[in-house]
Amino acid sequence: MAEAPSPDQFNLRTGRILNPDSVVLLLEDPVIAEEQVPYTLIGIWKRGQEEWYRGSVQHDGISAAVIPPIADREKQLVIVGPSGKCTVMDSKAVTTDIIRKDYDFSAVACIEGSAVAVGINGSVNRMIDRAVWSDLSNPEVDEILEGICPYPPGGFLVCGWNGLVAHYQGKSVDRCETGSNAILTGITCDEDGLIHACGQRGTIIRGTKDALTRIDLPSVVEDFWSIVRYQGRIHVASNTALYRLKDDDSLELVKFEGEVIPTSFYHLDVFQDTHLLSVGMKDAALFDGTGWTRVL
Repeated sequence: MAEAPSPDQFNLRTGRILNPDSVVLLLEDPVIAEEQVPYTLIGIWKRGQEEWYRGSVQHDGISAAVIPPIADREKQLVIVGPSGKCTVMDSKAVTTDIIRKDYDFSAVACIEGSAVAVGINGSVNRMIDRAVWSDLSNPEVDEILEGICPYPPGGFLVCGWNGLVAHYQGKSVDRCETGSNAILTGITCDEDGLIHACGQRGTIIRGTKDALTRIDLPSVVEDFWSIVRYQGRIHVASNTALYRLKDDDSLELVKFEGEVIPTSFYHLDVFQDTHLLSVGMKDAALFDGTGWTRVL
């Protein structure tokens, strides 16, 4: 155990909620990053404890997924990054291996109980075992992929460059018309198949996979990086603010009060619709439906 990582020394890359009282953060040391040395600090916060778990991996981790336990496997944390490497952590072991040589990865998510990672050239790979990945890539999709989420009616969705949204189910892939050429960086879908995606220049796409349209937000020019549905409301993050979608066609700022007032934003995560995590370059805060707790 160790002291909490200092935001003065580290920049936060992303984070995931492990349970209502525990959050994992991926951080970088700007000095090491400037030297172009692959490195990621892993910090685990637990509510009520001053000391943190602190570990590290020798590659750049920029996205993480929490994989639930099954009969012969405990809960796992899967970390991927632009080097093509993947680290898998549980209470018994930490292992690092290559997902796919000469491919960069931008995002990983838990899809139907296992990790699926996406990246350049339409690369889609599912983790079968710690060092075994199955290639799900399809020639119908060759764009850079930036985001992935489950599609509850079946399969999963990806988003990426040139306004791409695509639905994967089994061996089939269907590209979805979005009416946008923006880079789409985040995507989410509810149980009824209602999709929201976000991206460059204030872009938010909404609809079903057969009918997606851009929401007109004429006064918004910020790039959006992450989008989630939390307690029935769509939340979206830029680098400088956290917003909620209001009346389906406008945004309102999420307000912070008291001692927890983040000034940086980027990545959002939701745990069982009870908790919302916001991570920015220098801030991490957890919302439990009634109030915010500063993680870092």
